[in-house]
Amino acid sequence: MEPYTDTNTLPLSIAQVASAVYAEPELGTDPAQPATDDSFAVQERLLTAVVTRVGEVEAAEWALDQAKAACDVQIVAALSSGVPAERVAVAAGICASALTELASDRQPAAEG
Repeated sequence: MEPYTDTNTLPLSIAQVASAVYAEPELGTDPAQPATDDSFAVQERLLTAVVTRVGEVEAAEWALDQAKAACDVQIVAALSSGVPAERVAVAAGICASALTELASDRQPAAEG
């Protein structure tokens, strides 16, 4: 049996799962003071948090691109199998003109 996955809730970020990744600067630190070893450690943790977030964004963009490509293929397959364009548009949540553009982009070029 597969574990239950709630698809209505956004996934936890890396920072929420591993709270040590993200750290707020300690209260009472004066940014005008020269960096000490302790403030350097805080800066390193904050830099690590930024790198982690960049990785999360890159992974999310890749996943979105993959999902969009799979959705486009499924739309073209539905249209090719004879499902009315209006029903496909409603199911996909896009307008009918976008379906026409998508279908024309996926058509092989005519040989001359």
